[in-house]
Amino acid sequence: MIQMMMSAIGGSSATRGAQQQQALKLRKLVGFAIVSSGLAVIVAQALQHALGA
Repeated sequence: MIQMMMSAIGGSSATRGAQQQQALKLRKLVGFAIVSSGLAVIVAQALQHALGA
């Protein structure tokens, strides 16, 4: 309830800082997921090539 009121007013700098930090963590996590899935595709293709499938 208080958070809703704070965000409606504009929020405190601490709240904004926490939100920015959370957004940065989320961005890093999504980036890691994209990179790791790309590597998994490359490894799968290399295995298919090595096995001649």
